Amino acid sequence: HFYVLHIGERTVIAPTWREYEPGPSDIVVTLDPGMAFGTGHHPTTRMCLESLESLLAPRMDILDVGCGSGILSIAAAKQDARTVMGIEIDSVAVRVAKQNVRDNGMGHSVRIAQGTLPHPDVQPSSYDIVIANISAKVVIELAGELTAALRPTGKLIASGILLKDSDRVSEGLASAGSITEETVVDGDWVTLVASTPGPS
Repeated sequence: HFYVLHIGERTVIAPTWREYEPGPSDIVVTLDPGMAFGTGHHPTTRMCLESLESLLAPRMDILDVGCGSGILSIAAAKQDARTVMGIEIDSVAVRVAKQNVRDNGMGHSVRIAQGTLPHPDVQPSSYDIVIANISAKVVIELAGELTAALRPTGKLIASGILLKDSDRVSEGLASAGSITEETVVDGDWVTLVASTPGPS
């Protein structure tokens, strides 16, 4: 039931078992999700991919918290991110994500590690974009760590959030120093784009 999926202006998610002839500007992520979350069909993943497409500039450093199948990490790398760090708590998903990174030839710029925040390999103020497609509860719990990982004026893409919880998540992010700039709604799901203030 997993077919080639076009998302945003240029992103294409292609299952490994289907042939796809890319267009000249396509960003193609080849994916075998296995038992991991993240095929691009869920509204939260789709909104994250669209936000990445609009926010990511070449040579940025990206952190993907709860990376699942690795779909967002790989998409970021294929949009010329300098480095991408994906962390995931589930060991099965970590294996799937690492294989997907290899299948896409992105091992030079994407690193997948098991764990959550705080993580010994995630340094403060090191990322231009932090993605957290998890859940409202976990985004609120990790708000301080997610914000701390961002460089000044960095962007946080928070998703996996139900519409009814979006205000609570925005408040949690604000108390940690990330101000919500954009709220994207797709049915019952919400993606928040927040940023940290620049140097005063």
